[in-house]
Amino acid sequence: MIRNTPVTLKFLAEKLKMSVSTVSKALNDYPTINEYTKKRVQEMARDLHFTPNKSAINLKERKSRIIGIILPNLLDHFFTRSIYGVEQFATARGYNVIIRQTHDELAKEIQAADMLLKSRVDGLIIAISKNTKDFAHLEQFENMGTPVVYYARNPSFNLNCHKVLGNTFQGSYEATKFLIERKHLKIAYLGGPKMISFTHDRFNGYINALKDHQVPFSAELVAYTDFDKASTITAIKNLFSDPENMPTALVAFKELILFDAIKYLRSVNHPDFSQMECIGFGNNAFITYLDAPPIASIEENPEAVGENAIKLLLQLIDQEVELLNYQKIMVNCQLVVH
Repeated sequence: MIRNTPVTLKFLAEKLKMSVSTVSKALNDYPTINEYTKKRVQEMARDLHFTPNKSAINLKERKSRIIGIILPNLLDHFFTRSIYGVEQFATARGYNVIIRQTHDELAKEIQAADMLLKSRVDGLIIAISKNTKDFAHLEQFENMGTPVVYYARNPSFNLNCHKVLGNTFQGSYEATKFLIERKHLKIAYLGGPKMISFTHDRFNGYINALKDHQVPFSAELVAYTDFDKASTITAIKNLFSDPENMPTALVAFKELILFDAIKYLRSVNHPDFSQMECIGFGNNAFITYLDAPPIASIEENPEAVGENAIKLLLQLIDQEVELLNYQKIMVNCQLVVH
């Protein structure tokens, strides 16, 4: 006779003449259950095609076993690499992951947060949008006892929070120092959006390296882009407009805007282009295939940033770290010379 209804723990227990608790522990390989009993239970579960009712387990644990992730753009190489590790780590520990993209728009971030809150996620990992200054839509998670870990982008306007960040100050400092040691005295800095908090650490690393090595700072050698092509080209033109103060090297917020700079300088046949030495954040894999790669890259170790974020979040979910015991974890960058 074919059984049409799902096989339950209770049904298994009745067939085996055991308690439901014993069957459950045998299926979960508890050390207190002897090997003979485990083998009997697991063989019958396999023969009857028993599937644990995850919803019932989650309800009993008062957990959804879902982690929410909000990030600006999965096309960004950094976030692609970081999320791969997060998802692998979460899945191995029995969690599902919901990923939402904001495309760097605050309205979409608020919408994504609202959706994840209604989904009763057990925790949230977020890289804030470039326009996030008010955190009310994220604070509501912690008001409900749901932990939030900010990662990759520093929420400087929100002091009381858990965060895992790449040490971009250190990365920018090392890149600038490297160029100074290569005898460059006119090093330009091409930054991200000027008014955004998470861009400041890179600029501060650049400034401090100049200061520590007695290289004069020049405001004319600094420009900012809003990440779109038009503002990037405008920023590059501004950097290379003065023949009396022409940069010989460049540190860029991201390798993508660095490549835009290189493309522009080639297109205008910049007279000293062949001597120009450039470094950007990213260390994209395809750089090894370029005939004339940048002199070096700043490797941000996104996998480590993501792994530290998910580890901290799970510690908060399991109450191994107190919700109000705010943690700040920094992951160092690495200068990779090509």
